[in-house]
Amino acid sequence: MQNDIAKSKNILTENTNVLYGIFGIISTSGYFPSFYFLNEFLMQGSDPCDQDGRMEEWLPFELSKKEYSMILHWWQSKYPNTLVDDLNTNNWNDWVQEILEF
Repeated sequence: MQNDIAKSKNILTENTNVLYGIFGIISTSGYFPSFYFLNEFLMQGSDPCDQDGRMEEWLPFELSKKEYSMILHWWQSKYPNTLVDDLNTNNWNDWVQEILEF
């Protein structure tokens, strides 16, 4: 369990800092993906927004609900007042499009 939490933190931190990483945009949006949407992202093994390959790919994995809760708490400690909201979407790709339109 701790391994997936550490991997998630590393991926989200690196993605926030890399040019064109989607979590750089998410970090300023005030929103965080739901459990299912974050797992969709992690199962991709890369960020499609990182078209220049500035970030290393990872082995796809999923978080448990408990692990997700820990990641959410960690994210909210860095970005206070962040809300989890599906933004009336049904999947990660649609959710990202809503975030990009803010």
